[in-house]
Amino acid sequence: MRIRLLLVPMLLLLSTCGTGQSDEDVPAGARAVELPGAADEIDFDDIVYSPQLQRVLVPARESGLYLVDPDSASATRIQHTGSVASADEGRGLLFLADQSEGTVTVVDPADGRTVSSVPTSGPPDYVRYIPATGELWVTEPQATPSGIEIFAVGEGAAPSLRQVGFIAVAGGPEGFAASATRGSAYTHAGSDLVAIDLTTRAVTGRWPTGCEGTHGFPRIDESLGVALASCAVEGGVSLLDLEGGRQLGRYEVGGGEALPAYSDRTGHFYVRSDPGTVIATLQPSDNGLTLVRQVEVPEAGHCLVADDLGHYWTCDSKHGRLLRFNDPGLG
Repeated sequence: MRIRLLLVPMLLLLSTCGTGQSDEDVPAGARAVELPGAADEIDFDDIVYSPQLQRVLVPARESGLYLVDPDSASATRIQHTGSVASADEGRGLLFLADQSEGTVTVVDPADGRTVSSVPTSGPPDYVRYIPATGELWVTEPQATPSGIEIFAVGEGAAPSLRQVGFIAVAGGPEGFAASATRGSAYTHAGSDLVAIDLTTRAVTGRWPTGCEGTHGFPRIDESLGVALASCAVEGGVSLLDLEGGRQLGRYEVGGGEALPAYSDRTGHFYVRSDPGTVIATLQPSDNGLTLVRQVEVPEAGHCLVADDLGHYWTCDSKHGRLLRFNDPGLG
């Protein structure tokens, strides 16, 4: 049974969701997704797809957290007070980072109830749950030293977060991606991609990306054994071999800071920049990156993610909404 069928009644308890859609400035091929009750303009940063919830998690800063159904493209607002800069899901719970308060909060998605909250050592940038270790990793580039703070997630009906470690990452960290297959996490730092062992928490590699400074989340293709590192300028990305960090290819969409995404279903990487006006679909191989298609997007939009249904999603900051595109291989 698909989890989506079990989630619908729970999500209806969270809030009244609107599905109205404006045609104003909607790019060709895109579906606009309105966020009911959100600000007209939102400085988005992080969105993530949860295969377990089968929802796109959309932290909307002071407007809170939204869950978006990838099929219907309808958004539901979680009844949680406070600003949300980054969010993730694990063990049926939501983990929300509030940069202004310097906290991470555990929320029950069924009713929006706050389960527990914990202060972080520095302003939390991005938060991700690591299923392989049952831990929550929080990037804190403004902490002293900068690094990744690690919390154990407690058991029981009201699990609390307990600090169990801190990994210093010089020059970083930016966003990160975990690979259960390789038992490693990968994060940007300075102009490098840094590999960290998930169990020992030791830095096991630091590889140059060819970027003049990195930005955002690296993305991993497990089957090919490569990472797409993203650059801070010109919408640049570098394809790196995860065995030793060898650079296999490079691509630039132009504009500002690069924002990449990856789809396990299609095997494609996607990249846009902010500011920037296109999203490129890229096919990776041992020989580099091949352009599959480009679509036009609004210039301001600081997020990009793919789901497991063949869609990829980006933010339209000016209108406080999301845009959904179909991968070219799936129509």
